[in-house]
Amino acid sequence: MELLQLFDENKNMLNESIERDKKKELPEGKYFMIILLFIENNNKFLIQKTSVNRESEYATTGGHVTYGDTALKTVIKEAQEELGLTLKENEIKEIDIVKGKYGYVSIYYCNKEIDIDKLTIQEEEVDSLYWMSIDEINELIKEDKFRKSNIKALEKVLEKTR
Repeated sequence: MELLQLFDENKNMLNESIERDKKKELPEGKYFMIILLFIENNNKFLIQKTSVNRESEYATTGGHVTYGDTALKTVIKEAQEELGLTLKENEIKEIDIVKGKYGYVSIYYCNKEIDIDKLTIQEEEVDSLYWMSIDEINELIKEDKFRKSNIKALEKVLEKTR
């Protein structure tokens, strides 16, 4: 049973958790948090084709903040778990935290030269990896193949990094 870290309306970490499968049953004023990590190299973003119960869906690296973890710790953990990529805190920049209906989305950015052929993907979550330009990502969006929750986050990344 995975426990998610809970936060208050001001994004402060609480000493409380909720089971992941009950995350939409939160008490009023309490929220969970997910992280999204956008990795860029040479004007292309590292995009993964997901393998989790979604056919032909593409997304960036992401995950839920589990109980006792911070968002930044989760970014580092998810990069390691999903991609086999070791990141240091000073390589990661927090872009924004936006509030959704049930939780917060903490958006992170990393500009790093990476050889995707040397990454070790978590096959339960990631089918394959690609370096994609903004035009290629926009094409996936038009075809309804890019995870909807990632679209606004990518817009925030582009606003703050261009």
